[in-house]
Amino acid sequence: MKSLSWFFLLLAYAISWLIWIISLLLGAGPGHNEYILAFGSAGPALAAIFLSRNGSGTISDRLPARLFSFAVLWLFAGAIYVVHDRLRGIHLPASFRYYFFVALLAMLPAWILSGAFTRDSGVRELLETLIHPSNWPWQAVAFFFFPAILLIPASFANYFHGTVIRPEPHGTLWLSTAFGGVSFLSNFLFTAALEEPGWRGFLLPRLQQRFSPLLASLFVWFFWALWHAPLDFSGGVGSSWRSYLLVRVIFLLSMTILFTWLYNRSGGNLLCVAIFHAAMNTFPFVLPYSPKALPLLFLFAVIIIYTDRMWRPRTETSAAPHDAPSSSPSASAAR
Repeated sequence: MKSLSWFFLLLAYAISWLIWIISLLLGAGPGHNEYILAFGSAGPALAAIFLSRNGSGTISDRLPARLFSFAVLWLFAGAIYVVHDRLRGIHLPASFRYYFFVALLAMLPAWILSGAFTRDSGVRELLETLIHPSNWPWQAVAFFFFPAILLIPASFANYFHGTVIRPEPHGTLWLSTAFGGVSFLSNFLFTAALEEPGWRGFLLPRLQQRFSPLLASLFVWFFWALWHAPLDFSGGVGSSWRSYLLVRVIFLLSMTILFTWLYNRSGGNLLCVAIFHAAMNTFPFVLPYSPKALPLLFLFAVIIIYTDRMWRPRTETSAAPHDAPSSSPSASAAR
């Protein structure tokens, strides 16, 4: 189990960093062939899928569902990517090259999500909760957490004439709402679905077999934050140490605690953490917020650590990795 975790990290880093570094050296970046960089985001999911294979299962009863779901998801993901570019105001070159790369990129979330129907039982167990809307109360918590923690303090700040940052509107209220919805779907398909099968689906449950949820979260946070390095230090949040510390240390550390809490409380449901990941990458950019309220995220993480006793090792097997003795995925998480 320990060696699998290291193999996962090496493979995830190798896939992502190789794509990112080569793309950056060739001039890809924000506003210029940035879709090429998105291929590297799939490193964690691809590594997890590769290491989860066990070769069992038959092709006859799974192939039709896999092919159908892949085709539908491929078309949907490609359409979402193009529409998102249009709503962001990015100039779309009417070129074969652009649509060819978008079609290739859309294959990644389609292939990963449709993996829930694959004949390989190991991969199927890894991915099946990514498309099954079970434990819906926790998925609702995952979706509405950011709107609540952004809008409620912003409302108080606005009432008492405090500072409220409002994102730039995208035309009418309908267009702004459509932009938020498409942005969420884009972040779900091209960020959360490409990362969460690795970080929370593969690495976290294996670490929790050896460490407490708190210590496992710290391990995931460190490698998750470092994984972004090629993007961060090529003009991203790594452009200043203050920005890097705020985003990758303070913010991401708090978020990692919340991710672990949601994953464990939902019984190891990947859809729950994928929704939370997409919400994290969407709502702070489409909803008004008060900057002074952002420390609430850190405070909330501290409260969760205390109330769930996250420093204690877990004894339940509900979040056991798929190569360990399995249990019901709906079992409750530890407090």
